[in-house]
Amino acid sequence: MVLGVQGTSESSPNADAFADSGMLAHVFVPMLASGVSIERAYVPYPASFGGAPLTGSGVAPFADSVAAGRVNLDQMAASAVAQCPHSHLAVAGFSGGAAVVGSFAEAVGSGNGPVAADRIAGVALISNPVRRAGSGPVPGRAGQIAPSPAPGTSGAAVAQVRFGPVPASGGIADTGIDFGALSGRVGEFCLPGDLACDAPGNAAALHLAAAIAAQADLRDPIAALNSLLGVLTTTLGQARSTIILEDFQIHGGQVNYVPARSASQRIAAAADPRVPDPGPQDIHAAAVKEGQIVAAITGDPLGQLPRVLGQLGSAIAQNFADNAGLLDPAVLGRYINLVASHAGYATGGQTQQVAEWFAALSHDLGGSP
Repeated sequence: MVLGVQGTSESSPNADAFADSGMLAHVFVPMLASGVSIERAYVPYPASFGGAPLTGSGVAPFADSVAAGRVNLDQMAASAVAQCPHSHLAVAGFSGGAAVVGSFAEAVGSGNGPVAADRIAGVALISNPVRRAGSGPVPGRAGQIAPSPAPGTSGAAVAQVRFGPVPASGGIADTGIDFGALSGRVGEFCLPGDLACDAPGNAAALHLAAAIAAQADLRDPIAALNSLLGVLTTTLGQARSTIILEDFQIHGGQVNYVPARSASQRIAAAADPRVPDPGPQDIHAAAVKEGQIVAAITGDPLGQLPRVLGQLGSAIAQNFADNAGLLDPAVLGRYINLVASHAGYATGGQTQQVAEWFAALSHDLGGSP
């Protein structure tokens, strides 16, 4: 049984689970034609991006849409396993749907998902916005270009499948995702220049903007401005508490700014809806420590300020380095054909690779040649 989660604007909460459409139709139609004892269903979900123009009729923020898709995928996966206890699952996601499927695969791989890892034959992530930088086509398996066999099979048919290369950079919402027990059975498919999965490194501001936009209402300019400002205000407040608690040190009355992560990285992490917000105890502790910092500097401004300002100057230089990719014409030139790259997985052959992989899984599981 193959479950598919469509990309942004390609699905809706009431979508027909068995109507082939969108990018994943280019996977499922040829897969059904060449597989054996294989069926498919699409996971209905909002597939929205805050009502932004050209992203469909849904108005839910992207983060909420992904969360709803994950709930529906979990339910359909658990139901499929319960109804067909001797069958295996494969799952595919495109773009926003790949973020849903990536979250599902990480949970299953860590033993916290709705089904056991040994029930998953394969997971295909096409244009995955949370793709990990530096991971190859088979994440977690450096140098591997062919998927691992489905559990309990020899993998004779799957052994003939080969994945194409992927860019070294990660997705625009790279979270360092780890697939645990599913490593080897997860495949990444990303075209160079597709900003969703091939975002420039050293572009912290871009990742921050994406994280904030993912939580915002983007239906019209006024709603968008109010929503973005609200998310940004909350984000900066969360980042401020973390910076005070983790990056400022006070020893023997001496204040030092020694950042474990740059301010850009702190703010981007605070904007990620998956990162837990500081709790009341953390906020209180940050306020107490801020008072101690102010008191120490006020008591000895000539001894404290030159050192702290020098440390802050070095940190500003680091923030420029974190965003150097946004200033490099060679880097930006990769994204001239951004729309074509994001929509190019059928013409580029990646969807056919997934179709052949899933069909091969069905042959191995069904014992067919």
